Amino acid sequence: MAPSIQEHIVVIKEVVQDTPQVRLLRVSRPAGWDFLCGQFFMVSLVDDPHTRVARAYSAASSPLEEGYIEIGFDKVGVLTTRLFGLKAGDALRFKGPYGKFFFDDPSEEDIVLIGAGTGITPLMSIARYCAEKPLPNAVRLLYSVRTPEAIVYRKELEERKRQNPHFDYSVTVTRPEESAERWHGKTGRVDEKMLAELVANPDNSVAFICGPKEFVFSVIGMLERIGVGKERIKTDVWG
Repeated sequence: MAPSIQEHIVVIKEVVQDTPQVRLLRVSRPAGWDFLCGQFFMVSLVDDPHTRVARAYSAASSPLEEGYIEIGFDKVGVLTTRLFGLKAGDALRFKGPYGKFFFDDPSEEDIVLIGAGTGITPLMSIARYCAEKPLPNAVRLLYSVRTPEAIVYRKELEERKRQNPHFDYSVTVTRPEESAERWHGKTGRVDEKMLAELVANPDNSVAFICGPKEFVFSVIGMLERIGVGKERIKTDVWG
């Protein structure tokens, strides 16, 4: 049964500058407010006559985390610019959860997560949930970013990989030449070879893709070509 949609005024508990462009907000979570991994909330300012707009932000925190709801964003518009100016103790309006892009506990399927940029946020909710439950399923993440500096949750991903034998991840950097860091991992856009390495069992995997429209549609086609059935592919598309 899908969680009921509610609206609450929440208080910012913590602000984290995770990358130079991306900020994370952890806000208070009212008791009994449930959501599923991958779902999103409509977020708006409280009593602001100049910014009467709401935007969708996926929860990055696990539904099992009762202390807060976490969202992540970069400074790309009017609302996110305002969000960048907020601090702990400030209030926001959250309404939700919404969305059909969500994760239910599978039986024995491998869980494949593929994201670009801040599209990693709902995928982190899934990865965190699987680890916290814990589930025995293999969880594999492929993450596309422009530069190494743009890797959101970089430290946490490394730690999870070390601590959890069921979790693995890789990053591909599309513009390594723009970085001051020397990158030794994958480079270029997500391609069929990367996906074939990621998906060990095409017939027994469920894939979750989140990112811009062109990225998502491209990945869908490649997954189908390597044998992942359309019914096993779930998408969260921007634009």
